[in-house]
Amino acid sequence: MNIYKQTKVGNSKLLLVFSGWAASPEVFRHLEPEPDTDIWICYDYRGMEFEGEALSRYPEIRLIAWSLGVWVASVVFGKRQIPFTEAIAVGGTLYPVHDQWGIPETIFRGTLDNLTEEGMHRFNRRMCGKRDLLGAYEQIPPRPLTDIREELDYLYTEIKKTPSASPLFSGWTHTLIPSGDRIFPAANLRAFWQDRCPITEIEAPHYPFYLWKQWNEIWKQ
Repeated sequence: MNIYKQTKVGNSKLLLVFSGWAASPEVFRHLEPEPDTDIWICYDYRGMEFEGEALSRYPEIRLIAWSLGVWVASVVFGKRQIPFTEAIAVGGTLYPVHDQWGIPETIFRGTLDNLTEEGMHRFNRRMCGKRDLLGAYEQIPPRPLTDIREELDYLYTEIKKTPSASPLFSGWTHTLIPSGDRIFPAANLRAFWQDRCPITEIEAPHYPFYLWKQWNEIWKQ
């Protein structure tokens, strides 16, 4: 796991972001943080090591996880007692390879088995939904294809071998469900999160961050 850190001496708040698969910190670059707030963006999940000790210096921590990052964050914090101010899941669940609660297995495997440049373009098209958003998203320099193939293979292996009895973080305070999600079907997101935490549906595709200019707009939904 890599962590991009935007920090300033004296800041007392931390926004901890778990990105989705294949994404880089650049996909969030347009979002402005609140004053006195550091940002850590976790990405490139070819390992689950996380330097959690440094979190102790922040009296206020917000967690936002997107897509497969929801599962990664749930594993990372399953055994850690972190008093998050808020923990928001966006377009993801704790069962990311699941026919009723996540991405159907055949679709997940199909993405993994067809990871070419054209395959990534098709994935981005489903993720972005709109042609103009796809064009803007694909202006962001992509991570190397070899890296994201290794990442998805690692994630699939880890997801499949994680026993259901393993502790997963259950302190999610809110979830945002993109109604036009074509990666995690919106019906599966609803089925998982109902009765687990408050749900807000947003009119957006799987990548919804273009809706906002500031990070705090997300937890003010």
